[in-house]
Amino acid sequence: MAPEEHKCKQEQRITRLESGFEYFIKRTADHISEGDKQGGYRDRLIILEQSVDSLKKAEWSRVVTAGCIGGLIGNISPDLIKGLLWLIGIR
Repeated sequence: MAPEEHKCKQEQRITRLESGFEYFIKRTADHISEGDKQGGYRDRLIILEQSVDSLKKAEWSRVVTAGCIGGLIGNISPDLIKGLLWLIGIR
C-alpha cells in the first residue's frame, strides 16, 4: 500500500467519524430541545409528579375515613348483636 492510499483511508475514516459525531450531537440537541419545549418530556414529568402527589393525598384521606368508619362499626357491633339477639328472644 502506498503512503498516499494509507492517508486517503485515514482521511475517509476521520471524515466518517466526524460525520458520526455531528449526527450524534444533532440528535442529542434535538432530543434536549424536544424535552424542553411546551408539552415536552419535562412538562409531562412535572404533571405526572403533581398527579401522583394528589393521588397520595387522596389515598390518605380515604384511609383515615375508612379507619374511622371501621372503628365506629367495630365499636357499635357488639351492642347491635345483643339487640338483635334480644329481639329474637335469645339471651
